[in-house]
Amino acid sequence: MVFEPNYTRIVSSTRKKVGITQSVVEVRLPAGEEEIVEVFSVGARSTVIRNEVSGSNVTFTGLVDFQVMGKSVSGEIVAVDYTAEFKDNYTAKEEIRGELVISSSVADVTGSVASNGVKIVAIVDILIDVIESEDVNVLTSINGDMEVLPNKITYMTFRGKATERFDVEEDIVINNTNRVYMVTPCVSIKSVNPRDNFAVVNGVVNLDICYGKLNEQNGIATHTHSIDFTWEVALDGMNEKSYIQSAVSILSNEIRVSTSLEENNANIKVLMPINYCGYVFNNVEIDVIDDVYSKTNYISITAEKVSTIEGRNALYFKDNISGTASISDTAPFIDEILSVCTNNIVLASSDVENGKLSIEGIANSTVVYYTKETDSLTSVQVEMPFMVEEKVEGDMSNIVTLCLDGVMAKSKRGKEIEVSAELCVYTDLYSYKNDVVISSVAQGDEKINDDCAMYIYVVKAGQSVWDVAKEMNVSEDLILEQNPDVILPLVGGEKLLIYKPKLIQYE
Repeated sequence: MVFEPNYTRIVSSTRKKVGITQSVVEVRLPAGEEEIVEVFSVGARSTVIRNEVSGSNVTFTGLVDFQVMGKSVSGEIVAVDYTAEFKDNYTAKEEIRGELVISSSVADVTGSVASNGVKIVAIVDILIDVIESEDVNVLTSINGDMEVLPNKITYMTFRGKATERFDVEEDIVINNTNRVYMVTPCVSIKSVNPRDNFAVVNGVVNLDICYGKLNEQNGIATHTHSIDFTWEVALDGMNEKSYIQSAVSILSNEIRVSTSLEENNANIKVLMPINYCGYVFNNVEIDVIDDVYSKTNYISITAEKVSTIEGRNALYFKDNISGTASISDTAPFIDEILSVCTNNIVLASSDVENGKLSIEGIANSTVVYYTKETDSLTSVQVEMPFMVEEKVEGDMSNIVTLCLDGVMAKSKRGKEIEVSAELCVYTDLYSYKNDVVISSVAQGDEKINDDCAMYIYVVKAGQSVWDVAKEMNVSEDLILEQNPDVILPLVGGEKLLIYKPKLIQYE
């Protein structure tokens, strides 16, 4: 039979970390009719809106949405929303090839009153990954007088991005109010379920609504509200076995809030545009030839490594976190907690090791409180450091989305403020795997048969029947037929009788 190897071209994909960088975004809110003379709280959220890759250089553009609340010259509470654009770049150690995955988060934000307005400085963390794909020829069948070792391999191939912008709307009624100062949203995914050509995305938006209390001078309060949502995101070629790595963000600068007043109530209509992006990988299984040899000819084999990822089920869970802040002994007592606003989360690390997912970071909340002694409002930032853990199977990598829910504050002994919240965690889990495949095989010179017909072969530790057959240039079936009492798998030390039948030639 003619020697004829057959190959299949496969495309395997993996995700790699490129690097992390920081951008400093500084803005100045100009003085106006409602000039802020005292800053109570400053919040910020960031998103990358576009990027461009050239060789090893990444240029990106993003937005930072600021929220500032304070007291004006007239003594009234004032809240200002402001969006600033920033541009920056990052140079990687090597050329970037593939689908860029870039995300951002605000690591720190500060605000202070200056002579010509409020100065705000935000430090933005930029995380850069890349999804790389490589083409490899894989030996899947071969004709000729060959002994082959079949196998199955699985790999992930990047299908594309499933993206969707959709609106989450809600009508909310708040009693005893005549003004809404700020609406601060936080979004999290709960589950992503792939289907044929689309995925069902379930999530939640948690809102902190800072509003003015009716008939109370400088009176403010916070109303919390949660909105569950379900949306379908399409991508041709997705299937029920697809693995999806998700990212979600709220377009804060496009949030629309309309308020209508009825007697002592406020009817608030909130519309929040949400961007979802799912990086979709399809799981592929293929029959390959793991090893091959010929009893008549020498064989030359070329092998290549196939690198890919292995998707795991995503996790969604909640954990309670808390933190405290103290005021100085000489400061007036805290008489009433009024509002908790401009919450922020800074992720420090997320690792999976020894079957345990560990996530560390700090959540920050600004608490506004009232002091009778000075008849004034004061604010303080409270940090909630957290380290949450969850059991998982094996060692792997992860991508985390964090969100706060149910943030509450209370005074302790008039000199200390405690803030508690639920930390919502959604994490995509995946592991790296490598397979070695035969990418090329060629037939060489004819083998010279020896004169010996019978052998006693002592099995070496770690050898299989296939290993012995390949070394002795016989088939596995022949060894098993001639050694019917052998116990499998081999452990080493067994003595195998191998008899090679020979054809007798007559002249």
